[in-house]
Amino acid sequence: MSPFEPQIKANGLGFSYEDSNIFTGLTFSIEKNQSVLLLGPSGSGKSTLAYCLNKLYPEAVDGELKGSLTFEGQTLDDFKPGELNQKIGIVFQDPESQFCMLTVEEEVAFGLENFHVPRSQMEAKINTALEMVGLLAEKRTTIHTMSGGQKQKLALACVLALQPEVIILDEPTANLDPLSSTELVETIARLNKEHPFTLIVIEHKLNDWIELIDRCLVLDSSGGILFDGSPEQCFGEFAPYLQKEGIWLPKVVEVGMTAKSAGLFKGERLPLCNDELLSGLENTAAFFKKEIKTITKKDSILEVNSISARGYLKNINLRIQQGELTALVGANGSGKTTLSKCLAGLYPLTQGEIHFKGLPLSKWREKDLFQALGYVFQNPEHQFITDSVYEEITFGMEDKSRVTALLEKMGLEKHAGAHPFSLSQGQKRRLSVATMLVHEQDLLILDEPTFGQDANTAYEIMRVLDEKNGAVFMITHDMELVDQYADTVHVLDKGEIIFTGTPESLWEKHEVVNRARLKLPFRKQLQNEIVRREIHVAT
Repeated sequence: MSPFEPQIKANGLGFSYEDSNIFTGLTFSIEKNQSVLLLGPSGSGKSTLAYCLNKLYPEAVDGELKGSLTFEGQTLDDFKPGELNQKIGIVFQDPESQFCMLTVEEEVAFGLENFHVPRSQMEAKINTALEMVGLLAEKRTTIHTMSGGQKQKLALACVLALQPEVIILDEPTANLDPLSSTELVETIARLNKEHPFTLIVIEHKLNDWIELIDRCLVLDSSGGILFDGSPEQCFGEFAPYLQKEGIWLPKVVEVGMTAKSAGLFKGERLPLCNDELLSGLENTAAFFKKEIKTITKKDSILEVNSISARGYLKNINLRIQQGELTALVGANGSGKTTLSKCLAGLYPLTQGEIHFKGLPLSKWREKDLFQALGYVFQNPEHQFITDSVYEEITFGMEDKSRVTALLEKMGLEKHAGAHPFSLSQGQKRRLSVATMLVHEQDLLILDEPTFGQDANTAYEIMRVLDEKNGAVFMITHDMELVDQYADTVHVLDKGEIIFTGTPESLWEKHEVVNRARLKLPFRKQLQNEIVRREIHVAT
């Protein structure tokens, strides 16, 4: 590789699958040890492009790659089978898709064995990789018993153990609790400083990544390049264009734009850090004032009485009120998904009872329960049973008049004939939500409803849920959603409910927030920072 040759170079790159162009005419280069943020709306081809970079596509699917793509001056065809995988490591959006062993230790060892790492070195490499992601204590844990967030950490450990030259992270924090997300970014930053590597990150939650990234590559909804340049330009003068495309902005930029449009921000350019935002804001008290919802006593649609579940839940009591949006939050592995499955009758109880609409859950006939209670799985693929998007939504329906409108709301109208498994991860999530919304059940339980969504589609999902006549119970790691939409929030820690109340009251319970590995929403963080500065000035 010439010292002047880019590490990765694409010229006129395009990829098509099942007669559809995923992206076309991409020309860009990435320098060695550069940190690149790959952005774009849901379905723009970000993950597909990432998989093309290490030759996973088109080898693993029946697709066609056009144009040229080189790594360190060589075309990808010049590399022997498996050789490129050691140089370019990928952490997939769905971590379960890359596991093939029984335990955590065996999974990390599997990659090392494939690349003939001596057994004398293997133990140390496994321990180091697991310690980096906080999983050393889970070394002998069976993978299928782990939470989604723990699996995400394991997938990263498997890549880190191989010490590749390029690391591609596809939505690395999607399944992580707020504190684990921050710790992951800090770990990546530390490793990159100690042993520099090229980093390509596909991400929707941008707040923690800004200081680590030195370049942004943005795809538009048609799979072309919308922007290629510095983060300062991308989130400064170009921010309105990103917002129009539905691409998430860092919260500090988003708040800055809102304040500027309201005439409350006097800075010449949009802020990229909290100091810039606060120094440019006028009338901060008025800007951060939150309208508190009026809570009225409502009938319970679901009551949980002293339930426990083997190895996960201990003496849980909670109520879900008719017409309310209830959030369940907590650290990875705290038992959130297990609890949600118990509420839907999908996981056995060891004690206690659940009443739904006044009747014990165990007394409901399966068909009647499905018509009254919907469940959206953490992994959307677990609930697909047909061969097309349209059939998936209309399965078992007699009146199909609402389907077209729902497809449009979820941005799936152009994919009605597509197989559910051919969709992007974000599109799969919207389909899984749509399959339940169309039945208008009295209670809808969702495990991470906005996973993999761009700003526009996340807003549309939450708007539909917020306007739903029945009750909504959602698991989320997104404290912004909790702050904006939830009427009631339950905090789960090690299988026990440690808090129940309004979001605003939760933000004041610092011990609970810290114990459950949560982070305050951006609005509350800034309010606290303003108070600290006022106290400092006064003293």
